[in-house]
Amino acid sequence: MYSPIEYACRIDYNIEKPYLSADSYTEKEEGKKMVNNYFVWVEITANRELILEKERFAQAMQQCANCGIDSVILSIKDTSGFVLYPSQYAPHYSKYDERFLEKDYLQQCLEIIHEKGMKIYASFDVFTEGNKRRKNPCMKGLTEKGWMCEVYGLDQDDKPVVQSVADEKPIQTIGSIDDFGEIFVNPANDEVVQYELCLIEEVMNRYEIDGIVLDRVRYVGLSSDFSQLSISKWKQASGIEGEVNLDDIYQLKKVNGEIEIEYGKYFGSFNTFRAQLIHDFIRKVRKCVDNANKKIDFLDYTGSWYPLYYLMAANWASPEHLEVSYPATDAAEYAKTGYIRYVDRMLSGFYYEDVEIREAQEHQKPADWYSVEGSADIAYAVTKHEKPILGSLYLFQYKDDPANIQRAIDMCFRKSDGCMLFDLSYLVQNNWWKYAVRQTD
Repeated sequence: MYSPIEYACRIDYNIEKPYLSADSYTEKEEGKKMVNNYFVWVEITANRELILEKERFAQAMQQCANCGIDSVILSIKDTSGFVLYPSQYAPHYSKYDERFLEKDYLQQCLEIIHEKGMKIYASFDVFTEGNKRRKNPCMKGLTEKGWMCEVYGLDQDDKPVVQSVADEKPIQTIGSIDDFGEIFVNPANDEVVQYELCLIEEVMNRYEIDGIVLDRVRYVGLSSDFSQLSISKWKQASGIEGEVNLDDIYQLKKVNGEIEIEYGKYFGSFNTFRAQLIHDFIRKVRKCVDNANKKIDFLDYTGSWYPLYYLMAANWASPEHLEVSYPATDAAEYAKTGYIRYVDRMLSGFYYEDVEIREAQEHQKPADWYSVEGSADIAYAVTKHEKPILGSLYLFQYKDDPANIQRAIDMCFRKSDGCMLFDLSYLVQNNWWKYAVRQTD
């Protein structure tokens, strides 16, 4: 059984299955009306062949339109840090994957999507700039001094250490995610923040996109960031003087072969500081969107599992929400970092096989929110209905019973303000189009 966080990271970015023809379902579904707030995500690597071949991409987009999908989220900067368009700041994807040409794939895809009558949203994986398992000399996380996060954990001798996220030495941490080796960069670093904002502004100013979607506006987990920069900024913001030991934040111990955490006197303060940095970044993006002088929809993606989200210090809730379950944390202080009001809409990952709450209960899941239906309930509870929420589905979870895709989609529309399907590749490779059709009145 996978936890919600583990599911968020299990996406297979190296799918080599052949693409199936989309022709079989096109004729029957031609002419269907598109549905408001029905999204599909297009991740770069998983959909590489489609992005590279203009005709096949157009065919897939027609299939999406036939299913009723009205909006396409195109990943234009993924966790590698490379981009699908000629950028003044970031390296082009052709420098990472030689199968790509040095051309403007964003503009090519934009034109096709608009031709099909759909909206296009440009997606940015924000605080990730490279991969330690597939290093490239153009990765900003590797080349820019002081950008990558430094993680705190236990070494092979069970001694506490702080090392860079790209360090090859094994480290044992708690409450952290290894997103396939992604190199997370530090939100406390002003250069990092400015760089990410420049990319977002560049795309908004140069392309006729309908919106932007941010992902990974967070930390990798409790293990980061423990750089001297972050510790120094935290102490200054919190009015802490003198030396601070790591144990004052938290201590890791091995008990019967398992890592356990003991929270220190400054844990809540440090974690709230991290959440404040994420809040401040979202607020800066809001200002950029407002200054773009065009109508651009601003969406953020997070997981729906809010009771666990303090691990990543991304407080996507309403500042009116007091979360009393977070360990060693002042709920009122943490609430101030809530940022839902700065986005136009939120994509919330309802990443569960169980569609209804009753199913999660029958399967003895830890909580009702381990279901699509329960995810919607908790998402609206913590955001106080301040902004619309679009239920998001990880299609791979329904591989054993794809008919549940339709049930999950229906639940998203019934319980939230729309639906997002992750990812297009699963629809194409498995020929799941019939399950994605959204009936309209």
